Amino acid sequence: MNEPTVDTPWMNYQPKDVDVPRRTEERKWTPLFWAILKFMCLFYHRVLVPRERLCFSCRVDRFRKRSRAGSVKRPERYDAELDPLLVAHEYPDKGNESRPWDIEGPDEISSLMAQPGPCPVCDALWWNRDGVTERYTEREIGVGRWNHRGSGALSSLLLLGVLTLITYDIINFMEELWGHPDLILRLMKKMTLYVVLLVYPLSSLCSKLRSILTSGTPNFQWASALNARYLVKQVQVLDISNEGLPQRLFFFCSLAIPLLIAVYRFLIFTVISNCGFRATTVLTSIVGIIFNQAFGLYLYLLHLLRVSFQRQFNLLTLYFRDHEGEERRCRGAFFSTVVDFHCFKGLVNLSLYVMFPVFVFGISSNLTYQYMLANTPCIKENPFNMNISHHNLRLAWSELIFCLGAYLVAIGGIQVDYVFNNFVTNLLHLRSSEHRVFWSDLIKDINHVTQDSYLFLVTIIFSFISIFLAFNLSSQNVTDLVVCNNTAIVCV
Repeated sequence: MNEPTVDTPWMNYQPKDVDVPRRTEERKWTPLFWAILKFMCLFYHRVLVPRERLCFSCRVDRFRKRSRAGSVKRPERYDAELDPLLVAHEYPDKGNESRPWDIEGPDEISSLMAQPGPCPVCDALWWNRDGVTERYTEREIGVGRWNHRGSGALSSLLLLGVLTLITYDIINFMEELWGHPDLILRLMKKMTLYVVLLVYPLSSLCSKLRSILTSGTPNFQWASALNARYLVKQVQVLDISNEGLPQRLFFFCSLAIPLLIAVYRFLIFTVISNCGFRATTVLTSIVGIIFNQAFGLYLYLLHLLRVSFQRQFNLLTLYFRDHEGEERRCRGAFFSTVVDFHCFKGLVNLSLYVMFPVFVFGISSNLTYQYMLANTPCIKENPFNMNISHHNLRLAWSELIFCLGAYLVAIGGIQVDYVFNNFVTNLLHLRSSEHRVFWSDLIKDINHVTQDSYLFLVTIIFSFISIFLAFNLSSQNVTDLVVCNNTAIVCV
């Protein structure tokens, strides 16, 4: 058996069709991964690891056989059965297709195994970090009680609970600031933080709606990226059972920095301002801690998925080299990976389109606010008021810097397209004249799936509008007089 000649220090890729027996040693994934899924309310389905994974071609063959047998009767099921993301991640917990490998009783022989040989494209759906097909069970990777009975309902209720808390918090300050023309800047300044913090819980809620409605949510394909099944499938190429979570420093920072910011906010509105421990202040602080932590972990999950796709595209590059000219095999593995990547890309783009204008407006409004404070006599001439104002500005800048910086680190840039572009560049280097037709057809497929989007241009336009608004709201009231302990203080 010929070993790869290309130097690949980042992995031990196995060459063609290596028959590796099922490993029996302990290989439970790090509990930190399951703790993240639990804290972020991502568990919904009872079964995370299916007993089989089928490529799109095998899925169509099975669907054709079931249709001929009369088992597919409802017309709406045609969309659900043939959507690659739905059949891969949104299948119901009941039924033979979704039963895990480690259930009691004999295994049923799938239609795939009734073929002359196992499908190599289906095998690629079980790749480990070395590019070897390695099936696993929920028991082996250590899901255990993390995804207990009722986890889906509990996650949904907790998600709705924290959304209710933040909605109550928004209503509180909206009642104070709404309808006052001289307070528009302060209102929009507060909303920038809440919009960013709401990105994750609303995205997670959309993910659960997609799992519930399945074929009724064709425009929510990006939401499958927050499905626990999707995350398990992607993380399998990172070998977290032995190496643990990647980039542990970033993981620590994504937890520690939001916590420090939330504690700093609590100290400003209780100790530094001499307001004491009021019910609204404590509630706001609790909401801030929960959502800051969730947002930090959300960015880490994006980072985890980005790293997993970089590893998977590297494996796919070497797979193409070993199987150059085998069009059906390479095309099937390519599209199976690209479908999942576009799902992840959709989630990243949605976050970008929402957060980028908010970041721009937050930066420009903070600059405007800072200059206006320096020219406000009641603040400038009062050391106590000036101290509180400076603390509020430091808080606002620290939130913006963390959110923007952590996003850039998590994605590795503004957009995630470079991961796919690097993969395409590597493929172009592998082209050979011996298989000219094969590479020509493959390049056509790549050009078909890499369609440009103009939504980022819309994001830039909204960003310029945000800058214009922030710098042209010069007649704003930057003093917020609140009576605490019979003392009038300025809270910006």
